[in-house]
Amino acid sequence: MKLLYDQIVNNDSRKYWRTIKSYTGNTFRSISDGPVYDKNKNIIIEKNKKLEIWNNHFGELANDSTGNSRSSTKWESLLITDGNYFPECDTSIKWSDITMALSDTPNNKAPESVGMNCDLVKMVFSDNAL
Repeated sequence: MKLLYDQIVNNDSRKYWRTIKSYTGNTFRSISDGPVYDKNKNIIIEKNKKLEIWNNHFGELANDSTGNSRSSTKWESLLITDGNYFPECDTSIKWSDITMALSDTPNNKAPESVGMNCDLVKMVFSDNAL
Protein backbone atom coordinates (compact mmCIF):
# COMPACT_ATOMS: atom_id res chain seq x y z
CA MET A 1 0.00 0.00 0.00
CA LYS A 2 2.87 2.38 0.73
CA LEU A 3 4.18 1.78 -2.78
CA LEU A 4 0.80 2.73 -4.29
CA TYR A 5 0.57 5.75 -1.99
CA ASP A 6 4.03 6.97 -3.05
CA GLN A 7 3.16 6.54 -6.71
CA ILE A 8 -0.03 8.57 -6.30
CA VAL A 9 1.68 11.31 -4.30
CA ASN A 10 4.53 11.54 -6.82
CA ASN A 11 2.01 11.69 -9.68
CA ASP A 12 3.52 8.62 -11.33
CA SER A 13 0.38 7.21 -12.92
CA ARG A 14 2.25 4.85 -15.24
CA LYS A 15 3.96 3.00 -12.37
CA TYR A 16 0.74 3.17 -10.34
CA TRP A 17 -1.30 1.33 -12.99
CA ARG A 18 1.52 -1.14 -13.65
CA THR A 19 1.56 -2.01 -9.94
CA ILE A 20 -2.21 -2.46 -9.84
CA LYS A 21 -2.14 -4.64 -12.94
CA SER A 22 0.64 -6.78 -11.47
CA TYR A 23 -1.46 -7.42 -8.35
CA THR A 24 -4.65 -8.13 -10.26
CA GLY A 25 -3.33 -10.33 -13.04
CA ASN A 26 -3.18 -7.57 -15.67
CA THR A 27 -6.94 -7.02 -15.68
CA PHE A 28 -9.59 -6.09 -13.19
CA ARG A 29 -11.59 -9.12 -14.32
CA SER A 30 -9.46 -11.31 -12.05
CA ILE A 31 -10.81 -9.43 -9.02
CA SER A 32 -14.39 -10.34 -9.89
CA ASP A 33 -13.35 -13.95 -10.39
CA GLY A 34 -12.09 -14.28 -6.83
CA PRO A 35 -13.82 -15.84 -3.82
CA VAL A 36 -16.85 -14.20 -2.20
CA TYR A 37 -18.54 -14.44 1.20
CA ASP A 38 -22.05 -15.76 1.60
CA LYS A 39 -24.46 -14.32 4.20
CA ASN A 40 -22.92 -16.54 6.90
CA LYS A 41 -19.40 -15.27 6.09
CA ASN A 42 -18.36 -18.56 4.48
CA ILE A 43 -15.94 -18.27 1.58
CA ILE A 44 -17.47 -19.44 -1.69
CA ILE A 45 -15.28 -20.31 -4.68
CA GLU A 46 -17.66 -22.37 -6.81
CA LYS A 47 -18.63 -20.32 -9.88
CA ASN A 48 -22.38 -21.05 -9.92
CA LYS A 49 -22.76 -20.34 -6.21
CA LYS A 50 -20.80 -17.07 -6.59
CA LEU A 51 -23.12 -16.01 -9.41
CA GLU A 52 -26.10 -16.77 -7.20
CA ILE A 53 -24.63 -14.70 -4.35
CA TRP A 54 -23.97 -11.74 -6.68
CA ASN A 55 -27.44 -12.07 -8.18
CA ASN A 56 -29.03 -12.01 -4.71
CA HIS A 57 -26.86 -9.09 -3.61
CA PHE A 58 -27.73 -6.86 -6.56
CA GLY A 59 -31.35 -8.02 -6.45
CA GLU A 60 -31.62 -6.79 -2.85
CA LEU A 61 -30.06 -3.48 -3.83
CA ALA A 62 -32.59 -3.11 -6.65
CA ASN A 63 -35.51 -3.86 -4.31
CA ASP A 64 -34.63 -0.79 -2.23
CA SER A 65 -35.99 -2.16 1.04
CA THR A 66 -35.05 1.10 2.84
CA GLY A 67 -37.05 3.33 0.50
CA ASN A 68 -34.15 5.77 0.26
CA SER A 69 -34.23 5.93 -3.53
CA ARG A 70 -37.89 6.99 -3.56
CA SER A 71 -37.56 9.75 -0.97
CA SER A 72 -34.94 12.47 -0.87
CA THR A 73 -35.51 13.15 2.85
CA LYS A 74 -32.55 11.07 4.03
CA TRP A 75 -30.15 12.55 1.49
CA GLU A 76 -31.24 16.15 2.06
CA SER A 77 -30.45 15.80 5.76
CA LEU A 78 -26.89 14.81 4.86
CA LEU A 79 -26.28 17.89 2.70
CA ILE A 80 -24.60 20.95 4.13
CA THR A 81 -26.95 23.85 3.54
CA ASP A 82 -25.09 26.58 5.41
CA GLY A 83 -22.66 27.24 2.55
CA ASN A 84 -22.21 30.61 0.92
CA TYR A 85 -24.40 31.43 -2.04
CA PHE A 86 -23.07 33.64 -4.82
CA PRO A 87 -25.99 34.97 -6.92
CA GLU A 88 -23.57 36.48 -9.44
CA CYS A 89 -22.77 32.91 -10.52
CA ASP A 90 -26.36 32.56 -11.77
CA THR A 91 -26.08 35.36 -14.32
CA SER A 92 -25.08 34.74 -17.90
CA ILE A 93 -21.61 35.79 -19.00
CA LYS A 94 -21.57 38.10 -22.01
CA TRP A 95 -18.86 38.10 -24.66
CA SER A 96 -18.19 41.77 -23.86
CA ASP A 97 -17.49 40.81 -20.21
CA ILE A 98 -14.91 38.26 -21.35
CA THR A 99 -13.14 40.61 -23.74
CA MET A 100 -13.09 43.42 -21.17
CA ALA A 101 -11.65 41.16 -18.44
CA LEU A 102 -8.97 39.78 -20.75
CA SER A 103 -8.01 43.19 -22.07
CA ASP A 104 -7.26 44.19 -18.46
CA THR A 105 -4.75 41.34 -17.98
CA PRO A 106 -1.08 42.31 -18.23
CA ASN A 107 0.69 41.35 -21.45
CA ASN A 108 3.32 39.27 -19.68
CA LYS A 109 0.86 37.27 -17.61
CA ALA A 110 0.66 33.56 -18.42
CA PRO A 111 -3.01 32.75 -19.08
CA GLU A 112 -2.64 29.08 -18.06
CA SER A 113 -1.70 30.13 -14.51
CA VAL A 114 -5.19 31.49 -13.91
CA GLY A 115 -6.94 28.58 -15.57
CA MET A 116 -7.57 30.14 -18.98
CA ASN A 117 -6.83 28.19 -22.10
CA CYS A 118 -4.36 29.94 -24.46
CA ASP A 119 -6.69 29.30 -27.40
CA LEU A 120 -9.44 31.26 -25.67
CA VAL A 121 -7.10 34.20 -25.12
CA LYS A 122 -5.95 34.14 -28.76
CA MET A 123 -9.54 34.02 -29.95
CA VAL A 124 -10.53 36.99 -27.78
CA PHE A 125 -7.56 39.10 -28.82
CA SER A 126 -8.15 38.32 -32.49
CA ASP A 127 -11.74 39.56 -32.10
CA ASN A 128 -12.46 43.00 -33.54
CA ALA A 129 -14.28 43.97 -30.33
CA LEU A 130 -10.98 44.90 -28.67
